[in-house]
Amino acid sequence: MKYKINKNQAPLTDGELASARNFNTVIKGYRSMKIPFYRSGKFLTRGSAIIVAVAVALIVLFDEKAEKPKDFISPPFAQAVIPADSYTVDADSATEIDYKSGSKLHIPAAAFRDADGKPVSGKVILKYREFHDQKDIFLSGIPMTYDSAGQTYVFESAGMMEISAFQNGKPLTVTPDHPIRVEMVSNTAEDRYNTYYLDTAAKKWVNLNQANLVPVQVRQMRRGKDSNLLGNATVAEEESDSTSPVLIKFEDDVKKTTAAVKAIEKEKPITIAHADKTKSKFHIIVDPVQFPEIAMYKDVRFQVKDEKNFDRSSANVDWEDVKLKKMTGLDYEITFGKGDRSFKVIATPVLDDRDIPAAQKIYDKKFAEYQSKLSQRKAAEEKAKKEMEKVMATQRLRDSLYEANMNKSQLIYRTFTVNKFGFYNCDCPRQNPADADVTAIVTDENNEPLNLTELCLVEKNINMVCSYHSVNRECKHLKFNSTQDNVLWAVTSDNKLAIIDVTSFKAQQSKTGNVAFKFKVIDKEFKSCDEVKKYLEI
Repeated sequence: MKYKINKNQAPLTDGELASARNFNTVIKGYRSMKIPFYRSGKFLTRGSAIIVAVAVALIVLFDEKAEKPKDFISPPFAQAVIPADSYTVDADSATEIDYKSGSKLHIPAAAFRDADGKPVSGKVILKYREFHDQKDIFLSGIPMTYDSAGQTYVFESAGMMEISAFQNGKPLTVTPDHPIRVEMVSNTAEDRYNTYYLDTAAKKWVNLNQANLVPVQVRQMRRGKDSNLLGNATVAEEESDSTSPVLIKFEDDVKKTTAAVKAIEKEKPITIAHADKTKSKFHIIVDPVQFPEIAMYKDVRFQVKDEKNFDRSSANVDWEDVKLKKMTGLDYEITFGKGDRSFKVIATPVLDDRDIPAAQKIYDKKFAEYQSKLSQRKAAEEKAKKEMEKVMATQRLRDSLYEANMNKSQLIYRTFTVNKFGFYNCDCPRQNPADADVTAIVTDENNEPLNLTELCLVEKNINMVCSYHSVNRECKHLKFNSTQDNVLWAVTSDNKLAIIDVTSFKAQQSKTGNVAFKFKVIDKEFKSCDEVKKYLEI
């Protein structure tokens, strides 16, 4: 018997690959086939090998298209993570750092070791960041569930932080007998929060059984005049309502750079029009400082725009004073004066045809210089604005923590003993809200189904985030307290933010059954956490 073997078979199409992934169809087709010749006794072994080969091929196809598993720490928006502040410290000396929120980091000498456990000397880059409210928790992508005795709880946070250190780009460890101490500002004075460390290898939070609440009576923390605003100095006594000199400095920088941009814009060269032989013209001396766009050309004359209303006799007057004023387009208002007599005319600078080629070369050169200067000034202005916004965000953070404290003369600290770098949290495990239990059917405002990769329930008065993963088009057992103010924050499969605010949630909620939740989808590519937070209102 002869067999035809096709060695140049065309690749499988997407449709053929898709059909092969449907096991029910494959099995159904297989069962409906008659027993082929190769299942007879003498071909059984070889046939079995063929079936095994087909099965292996199908498994390979499935593996190629398998969904990438979600990272343990998975921020919803890669470009909008909570940024860490970096500090350069001397590993051989003790260092005190005042963080922008008011928190304090105490780093003893010889606190760092390399991956081999050897002591580190010289400069070390320390990175530190904090997470205080539901928005921070949502944007962090940090799991906030805790398993205990077979029961899963959700963390209510009194503050969370991450700390790490590097030398020459390589991560460091903490010297066991020289731990770092962090006094993190907290927004609550309640003594019901435990200290936890996030074990990223085991993918779980570990209860450290450490007391953390330290209400420290401190000097009045200033809201404004704070050399600590940039995280580099110690807080000193100031009046709480004073204006920050650091913020004033950045405001002045913005004003100066904006003024520099406007000054350059005034230097924008203009193209000189061709002279019209039928219209009246006159020549005046132009101040090169006030009108460089005209003075850079030679033999420029001014051509009268409104010839009909131009008093030609004015050209015979020996005027004592001439003033120019820039109008729209290429026009200028020119005022002639002598004693108590004045004369105004609107005119346009022009050149004779023979002078245009040389003027064009001057224009091209000046315009290139202008664009270069303007680009530099605008870049400086944008940098100043971003730096000022960073300072303002820092002050807003500090003020919000300040307002949360019962007494502005007292800051509430949570103290961590850092024996190893990573995430530390002050939390109180709580059960999921359970007053209502529904199946949430998710759509956009046009009733189009939404595929969600993550759905988060946030209750206004509790600092915790209940997360539901791989929701797709519905979320079974979405639980919440129907008497509280709730919001939903979600991430769509195409990485868009989708939200339901308090008012919309109340209007759509039910205690049981299927509930259709219509989300507002924010069609925006976020570049910072502050951009996202503007939409995460509770």
